[in-house]
Amino acid sequence: MRLDDLAGRLDAAGDELASASTTMALADPGSRALGGDAPGGPGELGRALHRTLTTALTARAREASAHGIRLAETAEALRLAAQGYRTADQDARRHHQRQEDA
Repeated sequence: MRLDDLAGRLDAAGDELASASTTMALADPGSRALGGDAPGGPGELGRALHRTLTTALTARAREASAHGIRLAETAEALRLAAQGYRTADQDARRHHQRQEDA
């Protein structure tokens, strides 16, 4: 696998994470699904569980977004490294060719 290919795969994974971060809130079933609409103690517990779930989903969405950004940055660094290798190879070929021509 070439560095450019790996960079493309990292970009695709980063895009997936970014997409997941924006749709994470869709996983929230609402407090009613956790009994938040019940009276008394069970309702309080359901609402507390829902707050915990919402907090966790928000945190995971932020993490997914941050990791997506890191993957995109890594992909760009790989592309720069690949270009550097290509440039070094071209320079070495030109240098070698000049020595053969001399």
